[in-house]
Amino acid sequence: MKQHVLIPAAVLCLLAAGCGTQVEKYQGQTSRDDVENMGLNNEVTMEDENPRSVNKVGHTWGLKQDRELVKTAAQQLEGVAVKRVIMEADQIWVTVDIAGEEDMSEEERQEWKDQVGEAVYKAVPRYDIHVKIK
Repeated sequence: MKQHVLIPAAVLCLLAAGCGTQVEKYQGQTSRDDVENMGLNNEVTMEDENPRSVNKVGHTWGLKQDRELVKTAAQQLEGVAVKRVIMEADQIWVTVDIAGEEDMSEEERQEWKDQVGEAVYKAVPRYDIHVKIK
């Protein structure tokens, strides 16, 4: 009776030991080194591959590009010089200097604000645009 129990137990132990060495070859198995190096370049550097990382702000998020589009669009109008562009969420505040603004009536100033706002809106329509003449 002891032999009937010992032989299957020994075979079971050999099978369990043999299966244990095969675990590393299964798909999806990762080592500690794999986990520690996730997100790093293949080169030997410590820079992240994530395009939204903090050290790449303005190059990939679109804010720098949007700011340049706003300046370019507003300055296409003759006599307009952009002094400041403030961006916050879906709002843009554009402060411009217009040649001869000292002699303008309030209606003319409003017309210039509308023209600048329309030019900026055509360049970046996803924002609410506020124009100030300084």
